[in-house]
Amino acid sequence: MKTTLRILAAAAALAIATPAFAQGGGMGGMQMSPEQRIARQKEMLFQGITLSAAQSAKADTVIMAGMQKQMESMQAMRSGGGDMAGMREQMQKMNEERNAALKAILTSDADKAKFDENVKNMPQGRRGGR
Repeated sequence: MKTTLRILAAAAALAIATPAFAQGGGMGGMQMSPEQRIARQKEMLFQGITLSAAQSAKADTVIMAGMQKQMESMQAMRSGGGDMAGMREQMQKMNEERNAALKAILTSDADKAKFDENVKNMPQGRRGGR
């Protein structure tokens, strides 16, 4: 289980870091555990939103599944020598799908609007990075 979480976290880190590296940046010492990465994503995406225990558990599942999907895509690109621009586009699409699934967990329109605002304000969601 810990190995799977570490693999999932690595995929998420790579997905987030890809635009930074493409812009000449780097990971800047990001050494977070998988649990910390999941918690950080939830913190950013659900800032100002109170989740029930069931919603929080569902969010964990969605985030972990997204991380695994991204990791698998990164491995496929590496083994097949895929192009980085195509990978960036694919990662962005996966993030959009993950965000739609996370937003679907929310029940109130106010929470959904706040979620959209949080997504818009996430560093990797804006052109030019942080």
